[in-house]
Amino acid sequence: MKALLLLMATLVTATNALAGSIRIENGDSKAYTIKLNCSGSKSSFEVRASTTATYTFHSTHTSCKLDGGDVAFPNAELKDGEKYKIKDATAKAN
Repeated sequence: MKALLLLMATLVTATNALAGSIRIENGDSKAYTIKLNCSGSKSSFEVRASTTATYTFHSTHTSCKLDGGDVAFPNAELKDGEKYKIKDATAKAN
């Protein structure tokens, strides 16, 4: 019985989804779309013009790969806790 409970606890812990969040400040007067691939699941979000917001992604990891969009980022992956500022459709670490 103990072994069964231990096995179930291990499986539940191993299948828990993680989430990450990034903070983006858009200094442009134009909205942009950012596309992500998080552990095989594709998603996208819009960064509204002249705003600062936190965006959350759900994944089995604490990072997601960039999969297109309107903004050029300095790296190919967004990681939990990162902060960026967009100016002229280019994101720079903040």
